[in-house]
Amino acid sequence: MIELPGSVLPKASCNVAYVVMATKLRGIWMPVARLFSAIMALCILGCASGLPASAPERTQPLHIKSVLVLPFKEARRLYGMDRSVRCPVCGAVFETGPAEAGAETYMTRQLVAFVKAKTPYTLIPSGAARGIRSEIISRDPGMSERGLLVEMGKKLQADAVMSGMIYRFRQRIGTAFSVDTPASVAFGIHLIRVADSRLIWTGIFDETQHSLSENLFKLGTFIKRGGGWLTAEELATFGLDETMATLPLP
Repeated sequence: MIELPGSVLPKASCNVAYVVMATKLRGIWMPVARLFSAIMALCILGCASGLPASAPERTQPLHIKSVLVLPFKEARRLYGMDRSVRCPVCGAVFETGPAEAGAETYMTRQLVAFVKAKTPYTLIPSGAARGIRSEIISRDPGMSERGLLVEMGKKLQADAVMSGMIYRFRQRIGTAFSVDTPASVAFGIHLIRVADSRLIWTGIFDETQHSLSENLFKLGTFIKRGGGWLTAEELATFGLDETMATLPLP
């Protein structure tokens, strides 16, 4: 029998030990690498979800220059609390809930400010429409909500009418760092062209704020909104900006 040189055995032992150690390290680090990759993917998706929406492309002009912006209405006063209701204009379904005092005024003020500052539309203030709605209803009590809005637009010679409904405007209970109950806001906005009664655009926002751990896919939105628990006003303002980003312009 030919014996191997004594120096060969230690080398083989070292190689075996290296392989064993590398295998163990791979077993430790592979799950860590997978976890890191998953977190990075969530970050990318979260940041993408936080990007502002863009207005839809169209091939035909809107033929809209002037817009009558009506005050928001509160659904709870019309339908009651904790009920599933269908929007009388677009048919979307919402769950009604509590609304802070002054929610209608706050949302109307924010909407008017947005239209003035960020669109080329000529705004017809809602004050000009006072009394017109009740006058039209008295003549035709069975008129649909869309028909009523169109008639109001015709009376004031508007090219389009923008109206909104608040379904929830629940204030947070707690602070920006800790809450017992998070803010919850739901609203719908519509743009109706007067000339042909067509519903040109609908903007819907319906959100109850959740912690980041409950929804990692909204990481980008969470960071964009300041990374804390929002008040109802703050959540509504972010929601209005996100929704109105899709408003078609002339």
